[in-house]
Parts: sequence; structure tokens; C-alpha cells
Amino acid sequence: MPERKNFYSKILLFGEYALMAGSEALSIPYDSLHGAFAFRRQPARSEFDSNSHLKKYAGYLRELSKDEKFSGQLNISRMEKDIAKGLVFESNIPPGYGLGSSGALAAAVYERYGRDKIPANTDISNEKLVALKQIMAVMESWFHGKSSGLDPVICYLQKAVMVAGENLIKTVELPQYKKLSGGAVFLLDTGMTGETQPLVNYFVKQCENPGFLQKIKTELIPLNEQCIRSYLSGDMETLFPYLKKLSAFTLQHFHPMVPEKVLPVWKEGLSGGRYFLKLCGSGGGGMMLGFTRNFEQAKTELKSFPLKIVQQF
Repeated sequence: MPERKNFYSKILLFGEYALMAGSEALSIPYDSLHGAFAFRRQPARSEFDSNSHLKKYAGYLRELSKDEKFSGQLNISRMEKDIAKGLVFESNIPPGYGLGSSGALAAAVYERYGRDKIPANTDISNEKLVALKQIMAVMESWFHGKSSGLDPVICYLQKAVMVAGENLIKTVELPQYKKLSGGAVFLLDTGMTGETQPLVNYFVKQCENPGFLQKIKTELIPLNEQCIRSYLSGDMETLFPYLKKLSAFTLQHFHPMVPEKVLPVWKEGLSGGRYFLKLCGSGGGGMMLGFTRNFEQAKTELKSFPLKIVQQF
């Protein structure tokens, strides 16, 4: 087997739900959580489950390869031979947390078994990114029923990606800070998994209400896109006022997506202004995202929840 290759998890930094209504989105790789293929002759219980899981996934991909549009994309026979030899996917990305556990696996399969694959180590044109996203969407659909393909694209490229519509995707550079001020983007672990599909269904149902859809288009989407622009330019002075409005909008209009146990600290962040919380993906559990100018202070106020730093500034 070639040199072990880790596939990082991903964080949808901005764009949750707004993306479904036509907004821009920004997703970034998160290298603290990752997965990689390995061979185990006598797998541990959890690894044996991974091997069985891969076997079922390979069966899905074999059926998929009968489709003319997907035919020839993957070397399924080679994958099945590796699975018979004890192939497992070792990962510390928690499932059900919106961090791309299935995206990392789909990306790893494409990288190892893809035929004429789109390389991840060069500047990729928008056309190739769209094609890659379409392939990845089909590959990941086994896990969720339907996939945009964005998660596995991030995990495969291991670069930040901005989406500005169905057919406009580009890699972007994240701001680098030579001097740190004590601020941070962080993950807050709710300690519970979230179920994406029911919450997505709720959002789609709410969008049937013209008043709700109007608020999404005139309030949420502009806020989301202003956050993306401020963040990518490294302009924290303009970012935080937008974040406060985004956090307040989420609390008011996406109440089912905010777990009950998080509500008190979410509200405290808004009233105190020392940190602001937002959804990390679909919400309902898993991780929430936080932004603060003083991480040590936020850590004290949020001591009942485990926090992980995503980026310092």
C-alpha cells in the first residue's frame, strides 16, 4: 500500500441553509480530525465494522458504475480485493457531527481508486471543480440519500472552497495573521449528534412560507455573504457586528437547529458580546461554531462545553 494519506474533516464556516437558497458558502478543511486507509489482518471490533461498512459501500459503488454517467470512474474490483485483504478506514471524525466523516471516506476512495481522476495538487478550473463536485455528490449519496458533493470536495482538495451558485466554485486562501490578538474561531461540542435530514426538511417546509423565504433572501443571505467577505479579507472589525446579527437571526428563525442545552450560552453570547455562536452545518447537535476576540475569556464562560480552536487571530 502506498504512503498513508490522511483526509481532513471539513467545516462549513458560512452558508448553512442560506446555500440552499442560492447564497455563497465558505467551507474549510480542519486538520485536527482526519481519516486514512489501513490494512488490518485481525481487525479490532470497530475496525471490523469499518471493513464491513466498506464492503457494503463497494457494493453500492459497483451498482453505481452500471450507470453510463458514472461508468469507469472507479476501479471497484481493486477496491473489493483490498477489502478482502482487511482494508479499513481509520478515522477520528465523529459521525453525525457535521464535520465530513462520510466526505472524508468518499474522498479517500476517489483518491485511491479513481480512474483518470482530477488531481488535487494543481490549480483547478471552475469547470473541473464542478465536475469533481458532481462525481463526489453521487459517491456520497449512499450515506445521506442526497449530497451536494461539497464535503468530499473539501476533504479531497484539503483547501478552502467558496461556492457561489451551483456551477461557480473556486478555491480561496484563508487570511494569515502574523500577530495574534487572542481572538479565535472555535468549535463548541454539544455532546450530542444531530440528524441532518429532518432539519433540512423543516427548512424546506418553512421556505414554502413567502414571509420566511423573504427574510432568508433579504436578511440571511446578505448577512452570510458579508461575513464571508469580512472573514476572507481578515477584517475582524467589520466581521463581528455581522456575526452578532447572524447569531441573532439564527436564534429567532432557526430555533429547532439550536439544541436546548446550548440556548443559555447562545443568548449569553449575544447579550454580553464577548463571543457569538452560529450553526456549524445543519445544527441540531454535533458542533456549533464560535467567534471571539478573547478566547481565554470565552473558554471560561463556556466551561461546560469542550472547545477546539479552528483558527487564531
